[in-house]
Amino acid sequence: SVAAAAQVARPAGVPMIAFSSDAANAGKGVYLLSFLPQSDTDRVIRYAAGHGRKSYAALLPNNGYGVVVEAALQKAAAAGGARIMTIERYDADRGSMQAKANAVAGIAKGGTVDAVLIPEGGDQVALLAQLLASAGVSPDKIKLLGSSQWNDPRVLSLSGLAGGWFPGPEAASYQSFAQRYQAAFGKPPVRQASLAYDATSLAAGLNGRYGKTAFSDKVLTTPSGFIGIDGAFRFLANGLNERGLAIYEIRGGAAVVLEPAPKAFRSGA
Repeated sequence: SVAAAAQVARPAGVPMIAFSSDAANAGKGVYLLSFLPQSDTDRVIRYAAGHGRKSYAALLPNNGYGVVVEAALQKAAAAGGARIMTIERYDADRGSMQAKANAVAGIAKGGTVDAVLIPEGGDQVALLAQLLASAGVSPDKIKLLGSSQWNDPRVLSLSGLAGGWFPGPEAASYQSFAQRYQAAFGKPPVRQASLAYDATSLAAGLNGRYGKTAFSDKVLTTPSGFIGIDGAFRFLANGLNERGLAIYEIRGGAAVVLEPAPKAFRSGA
């Protein structure tokens, strides 16, 4: 839908704020507000590298999402002075996941890996955590790293992921938003509702402040960014976004903040 709408909006000089998580849809005049796998991966790998985890293995789905995460992993590891020992790409069946988990475990048990990235959520990460544990990978010795998809009660309750680290927006503002939404509409919001709210608030706020120049590239890509329900964010010239994300640890079936999200961006950064 974003690609199709952009074919009409871009030639007309009308900027778009879109909810796609596919970076291929981004570009000059098409700004993605969604949570992007690149941001998740960069945040958690840089944090882990800064806290002594310098050697990585990764279990990635054999699809477009896995390709994006792999590229972000390579970039973040290089920036953090870390090494990638192996990247295993699995298909969506138990046999493939078993084989790839065993391959990672074999390398990890050799003592050359101190963190494993598993950016999946839901049933997939549950199975992968179980397979790694069965293969002898102990979260006490090898840190498990995830994505914002881990911020899910089903995932937080998994004993095999206890102590794992993952990125995500700070929860307090979203929880307040969800309570207001529930009071207004009688049901909880879908998770993406905050994106729609932030996009609408941004459009109204910029229009009120800047008038006719509100949606120029210069205004939309202001380096200091904006504040929304999910925290600080800013659009980049290439149409992607950067978000201020917190780092969480799974502890006692809950997500505990290890490092808060930045409240703002430095203008020159």
